[in-house]
Amino acid sequence: MKQRRIFSLLMCLGSCIAVSAQTLPLDSCIRKGKLANGLTYYIRHNDQTPGQADFYIAQRVGSILEQPEQRGLAHFLEHMAFNGTRNFPDGNGGERSVRNWCERNGIKFGADLNAYTSIDQTVYNISNAPVSKDGVTDTCLIILHDWAGSLLLKDNEIDQERGVIREEWRTRRSRMAAQRMMENAMPVIYAGSKYADCLPMGNIQVVDTFHYDTLRDYYHKWYRPDLQGIIVVGDINVDDIEAKIKNLFGADTVPANAPQRTYYSVPDNKEMIVYTQADKEQPTLNLSLYMKHDAEPRETRATREAFLGSYKSKLAMFILRQRLAQLSHEAQPRVMSASCRAGSYYVTTEKDAFALNIGLMPNNPQAGIDAAIEIVEKARRYGFTEAELEHAKVQHTVNIEHRLDNKNKTRNAEYAKNMVSNFCSDEPCMNIEYEAALEAEFSATVTLDDINQTMREMVDNQNQVCIVFGPTQYDDKPYTMPSANQFKAWIEHAQQQQYTNDNSAKQIDPTFMKKLPKKGKILSKHVAANGYTEYVLSNGIKVSARQSDIEPNRLTINMFRLGGRSLYPDSDAPTLQFLGSVVKESGAADFDFLTLEKKRRGKALRVVPYIDAEEEGVKGVCVASDFKTWLQIMYLYLTNPRKDKAIFQNMIAKQQSMLRNRNASPNVTYNDSLRVAIYGQRKRTQPLTADRLNEVDFDRIYQIYHERFSNLAGMNLIVTGDIREDDFEDLLCQYVASLPGKKSTNLDCKPGPYILDIQPGQVTKVFSKQKATPSAQTNIVYSAPIAYTADTDLKLDVLAQIMRSVYTEKVREEKGGTYGVSVDGQFWKYPTDGCSMTISFRCDPNKYDELLPIIDQQLQLMAAEGPTEEQLETIKEYERKNYNRAILTNGWWEYVRYHELREGIDFDKDYLKKVDSLTTNDIRNFCKLLTAPGNRIQVTMK
Repeated sequence: MKQRRIFSLLMCLGSCIAVSAQTLPLDSCIRKGKLANGLTYYIRHNDQTPGQADFYIAQRVGSILEQPEQRGLAHFLEHMAFNGTRNFPDGNGGERSVRNWCERNGIKFGADLNAYTSIDQTVYNISNAPVSKDGVTDTCLIILHDWAGSLLLKDNEIDQERGVIREEWRTRRSRMAAQRMMENAMPVIYAGSKYADCLPMGNIQVVDTFHYDTLRDYYHKWYRPDLQGIIVVGDINVDDIEAKIKNLFGADTVPANAPQRTYYSVPDNKEMIVYTQADKEQPTLNLSLYMKHDAEPRETRATREAFLGSYKSKLAMFILRQRLAQLSHEAQPRVMSASCRAGSYYVTTEKDAFALNIGLMPNNPQAGIDAAIEIVEKARRYGFTEAELEHAKVQHTVNIEHRLDNKNKTRNAEYAKNMVSNFCSDEPCMNIEYEAALEAEFSATVTLDDINQTMREMVDNQNQVCIVFGPTQYDDKPYTMPSANQFKAWIEHAQQQQYTNDNSAKQIDPTFMKKLPKKGKILSKHVAANGYTEYVLSNGIKVSARQSDIEPNRLTINMFRLGGRSLYPDSDAPTLQFLGSVVKESGAADFDFLTLEKKRRGKALRVVPYIDAEEEGVKGVCVASDFKTWLQIMYLYLTNPRKDKAIFQNMIAKQQSMLRNRNASPNVTYNDSLRVAIYGQRKRTQPLTADRLNEVDFDRIYQIYHERFSNLAGMNLIVTGDIREDDFEDLLCQYVASLPGKKSTNLDCKPGPYILDIQPGQVTKVFSKQKATPSAQTNIVYSAPIAYTADTDLKLDVLAQIMRSVYTEKVREEKGGTYGVSVDGQFWKYPTDGCSMTISFRCDPNKYDELLPIIDQQLQLMAAEGPTEEQLETIKEYERKNYNRAILTNGWWEYVRYHELREGIDFDKDYLKKVDSLTTNDIRNFCKLLTAPGNRIQVTMK
């Protein structure tokens, strides 16, 4: 069957190639045009989500075009697009602002209304716009047109936004030391190039002090039609959209003497460039080795030859990654991790590179370098085997066939992303049928010699750049990073060593089970809610199956039962932390994890056994035609987990190395304090330390695993998606009803006594810890014993969304005090019904005392007065729109069935009616219920 499919694809390709021998054709469903002023547009009809469309404006403009006095203004300008335009003159959130109009129409700021700035491009989007409503299409296009050339850039709005940008800068640098080290590395690894100082966040001193006209000059210089692309994709009329774009954008002009848009090159280097830096907040030692190559010229990126080169590169990297993965199975690990890729060099698409990334053991970094480079060198010198290539081809084909199966279910955002890449980077933008046909041809014609040659070209040990980020402490002692010269010497020594050719990889037998288990029986079958059919099996397992083609040839699978870690005392906590990863990586039956991966040749699936806080089971996804294989692997994992002491020792050794510098990041200290404040001083919530690591018991892992899965009665298996009904019931009898289970067992499954529960009362902990980038990090948790129902869950969700919007206005925009305030709600059923709302933000320590009271004041104000009608209607509109998108996914229906089985709650029933009937008093009263008990936990680290 697959051969016939490949043949038909090749026939399709043959008819296309006659039209164009070299340049790859644009997706025929896209209407692409160019106005006289140079503006490019892309329009595509897609009714995957009825009544919705995405609107993008892409600019071939980014931070690389800034002058020194403008560093950071490309990104700053992106923010200003939401702070006043010709037709929406108010600042962010004002009554006549872009954000306000969008949110009134269910287009949420941050989720649907957003933008990003990179080095070479700036892209704005209005996504999931409800174009079935009158006027929405026209207004979205007007917003794009305002962004293109009509930003107001008022003095007061610029000054107000400086604080928001400063807090974004603070957030990024506070979160990870690697961000700061990356900024420091750029002048060294891009020496002699414009890229030496080009990161979008720019220079914070410039952000704080630039003159207003400096930003305006940048805007008028670079935001112009010949560098802009308009993209509209969704449930729209293509002819109408094209006419509107021509009418709206056609009169725009390119300024006289407009500068040329330059794409900057990166110089080569004969001697290896090595950059090393240690940071007291960096917990690990990470090395990246690049081998630079000329990038494909922009004018030939969308050609058959370039696509063939990319295909061969992907196959070579797939095989090499599989070889590097073997390092994670050593009992005495030489690396924490090892991976590779081929693509852009660090931050630019104007230079390509092969990249080898190694997480090194600080106490013996040379061993890790030797181990990883040995694998790379053997591949470079001796190539791969036919078996490895065949496996890579098959897996690659599976991926594209999945896309082909879902061609009519592709989201607007995916199409838009491809069009942005075509416009900004000249990448190909083919339809999926043509792309699949092209890859089918390549799969049939690319040889092992081709791939080995590609490997030699990518990994040539020339033009090398090495970047090493490391800690200043290790094992409670000062750590001295090896010098740049030492790393260079180690790398070059490993590359020059003699290695034997030990290529021995052969085709692996794809059979998982040579002897099938004795079939069980289906005892009953009946129709359940929300399109599910429920089967009761002879071993006490219940199966809920929902047939749907909303995601063709795909199944979402979830087997679960209440219990999990809550059944085991605190003394088992360290062992339980490792149980899932040890079992998964060890494999099943006689097959280790890497062998299992190779045995599923040509099959797209994921099988993950788990034991969580209150549940145990197996989760996964698969192509519908591979359901049998999924069940076989599931069966083996549950009945015959493979015990591999080497895998266990590998994980423990790597964890020991990590723990020796565990507290390097202040965020770790903060999370430890937060956990204790919320859950108290319980052993199972304490952080894993080197001493506690000694309590992890290999045999106990498998003893607990056996206890949880030796009797599977009471399990619920939910299968959602493109179920092949002809053999579905037979497969259930063969592989699910045959699992060990005692049908007479009491099936009233509940969590055990060791459940974590949020502490009641009031806790406030404020402490200080020195940081390289000063910040105050705060989490505030409100909790209350409220009954968990579909109604209360909806109210909590709506309240959280409203408060997020309130804090965006009051804390981010008015005060310029934070990059953003996160608000998240959560309900639970065990040990008793309850809910919490967590509010978190990061800010300048000097502004903390001013901002903190606003958080509580606004929540108390909501409890006293409730939201405005406009605030509530904004969220209700968003909920309606999102529901109509959610029901087009397997994930929604699995979510609904899961909670129906777990808590007895049907989240789908009358959902839109519940949304429509919500009142401002409902939200006010719910907020009162949440805050009335006075349960408030606050943890702040300054």
